[in-house]
Amino acid sequence: MDESEGYDGDGSAPDEAEDPGFSEVLRRQSAGWRLLAERMHPRQQPALDELDKLGLDSESLRATFDQFRQQALLLHNAMSAQARAYDEMMEAGGPDDPEAYENYRLATEFITDLMPW
Repeated sequence: MDESEGYDGDGSAPDEAEDPGFSEVLRRQSAGWRLLAERMHPRQQPALDELDKLGLDSESLRATFDQFRQQALLLHNAMSAQARAYDEMMEAGGPDDPEAYENYRLATEFITDLMPW
């Protein structure tokens, strides 16, 4: 399930009267990263093609844009998974439930280990 589903094309959430919870904030941020990744690449292609027509090599710039797009998608997936893990913890008893919290902690550790830092 994509945690950013239900968001408008600009990455914004439907109107809500109350403050969003932690997982909702993660979903909004996740949607923003996905939107950035989806929109960035097509917008850059014409400019890069124009550089090539002018005889300038855009290969390193293309590689940089592709790498940034991959990082944005990774952040989208990580934040989406973190929101799911938080919701699962809350449904299982919240942070006061030792087993629910331990499962959340392990999920968070796993997600963090996937990040390339």
